[in-house]
Amino acid sequence: MICSTNMPRFGNKKNSEFFEEYVYRLLTERDSSGLTDMIGGIEALMISVEPGNSVEYITELALMTPYEYLVTLDSEKHYTHVLRIDMNSPDILLREVKQASHNDIFRSLNDLYPVGARRSHSRYLGEILLTTNRHEVVALQQEREFRFFPIGQLADLDLPLNVSISKPSPYTQNVVGYMERPENGIRVYQHGNCSILSTAQAANDRGKEMQARLGIKDLILPIDHLATRI
Repeated sequence: MICSTNMPRFGNKKNSEFFEEYVYRLLTERDSSGLTDMIGGIEALMISVEPGNSVEYITELALMTPYEYLVTLDSEKHYTHVLRIDMNSPDILLREVKQASHNDIFRSLNDLYPVGARRSHSRYLGEILLTTNRHEVVALQQEREFRFFPIGQLADLDLPLNVSISKPSPYTQNVVGYMERPENGIRVYQHGNCSILSTAQAANDRGKEMQARLGIKDLILPIDHLATRI
């Protein structure tokens, strides 16, 4: 069993005494419940953008990162563009709502704040984590009073049906998803119709051409950390 409290910690941030006491209790409880051993790395990062903005953003990601456009999942209310480096790095799921008038819980969260309301569909949604036993992890997290979208709401929200996704955190307003896949297996998202859009592929190719022309391709590494403001 992994012992999280014995793992090295990096950085020079000084935390409060309350934080240090609480994080020790939290990690100890998580280890003893089995969650630490069942939850692995980040499988995907979920981002949503305004209608019509995904192609431009694909070009920016292709230029500024090692990510490559892979495929588009076309569902009733969204296009979900999948960008990938390799199976050792998380995918980016770039969601674009088809109709600007579309309303759901994520738009409602944006509308609470002046900055968010100006870009009502643009937000960082959260992460999907790899797990060895998705249903057991969800059951354990529900015992800890975390709430998850039922399968019907996942379908209504146009989210992958093979991922268990928590309801937005009251602190960060982000979600956390859990998915399984065979060891050394390819990530697959049960969502929409799979196709390669010529506009998205051309956007990716423009970004990679600029990346090569600037000579920065070999200087850019994958994501090395995430930070959440609470």
